[in-house]
Amino acid sequence: MNKKMKAIHKAMQDKFAQARKAQDEGRSEDAAKLMDECDALQKDFDLEKRLYERERALVPDEPEGTDLSDPDSKKEISGFAIIAKLLRSQPLSEEERAAITVEPELKALVTGTNATNGEANLIPEDVDTTIRELRRSYISAKDLVTVIPTSSLSGSFDFESGSVTGLKDFDDGDDVPDGTDPTFKAVKFAIALKGMIIPVSNILTAVEKAGLIAYLNNWFVKNAIYSENKDIFDTLKASKSAKELASLDALGESINLDLDPACLVGGVLVTNQTGWNVLDKAKDANGRPMLQPDPANATRKLFKNLPVHVFSDAQLPNDSTAGTKAPVFYGDLKSGCYFVEFAYQFFDASAHAGFVKNRTLMRVIEGYDVIQADADAYCYGLLDPAAANMPTVTVTVDGEVTTKAAAAG
Repeated sequence: MNKKMKAIHKAMQDKFAQARKAQDEGRSEDAAKLMDECDALQKDFDLEKRLYERERALVPDEPEGTDLSDPDSKKEISGFAIIAKLLRSQPLSEEERAAITVEPELKALVTGTNATNGEANLIPEDVDTTIRELRRSYISAKDLVTVIPTSSLSGSFDFESGSVTGLKDFDDGDDVPDGTDPTFKAVKFAIALKGMIIPVSNILTAVEKAGLIAYLNNWFVKNAIYSENKDIFDTLKASKSAKELASLDALGESINLDLDPACLVGGVLVTNQTGWNVLDKAKDANGRPMLQPDPANATRKLFKNLPVHVFSDAQLPNDSTAGTKAPVFYGDLKSGCYFVEFAYQFFDASAHAGFVKNRTLMRVIEGYDVIQADADAYCYGLLDPAAANMPTVTVTVDGEVTTKAAAAG
């Protein structure tokens, strides 16, 4: 829209708001007059739009995104074109340089004293959006925890600790008693930068968007997901004593007794391929699978009404300290773990380091911290792969028949 179209559009919004208010107050005649004025403005807008589009059609060589009638409008900038130009060592326009300008304090953070050429550039907005879209094609543990974006390099969060004691009685007119319980503890975060060098063929730098997306996906995004997942799982294990789960019955009992029922609302169960194989093979005394279909997601299964999420053994390794056992996290992981994500991503390029191989090296950097929040909101256990093969026995107690896994040995 040009300036005139924007002004007409704003006037229409104001008229409509006035008409709605008049109608709500029972002033129907006033509301009708205001809507007539709104309709007249709509006709003016449609006419201005036709004129604007015809003006643009008469100048086909004008760069797309430029508004001839609006001197304040700027040419649309492609972030992929900016990166490709830097990879080819071509100069940027003022608008392009402004799109990737880094604040001084952030520039010092990224480049430090070991920078190759003393430069740091913000990932352009459209490229940043594409990177976030590419992440959706991978299994990310970030989807299971609470993600908090931040533009600060450090800070802290307050978490409730101790048992909930409820409200306290007091008589009308008396002072409201102090809430000495529960207590709170502060957990600090400090953003750590993580990056990767991406070798880009000099022949393919001219491809711009399609070529750069392929490089970003195959190198940076995939490795970023791997690094983030590892840090999330390591944080979930921190300060937790692993529960030895000799059977699925032991896992079910832990879910029932070791977790506050509130932690099962929105709770999940996370394991690796080995753990999934145990769950998938397990059957009850009647030969029926222990895992149940998730009515909300046909591709997912439930165990004790908890959705099961599976990661590779490479991403979530087995514990081999006492035999090979599969790690299992269960409960409310969103309350248990916070992923503090730095709001900016950075890049830089240099042709010097890759000169002998006719390629340019692109450095991509992101920042985050992973902190343990409410450690009581979830459990960490080690599931014995033999659990799926344990025979079942039928026990009758007070006339009630219960099927349980037999004890090993």
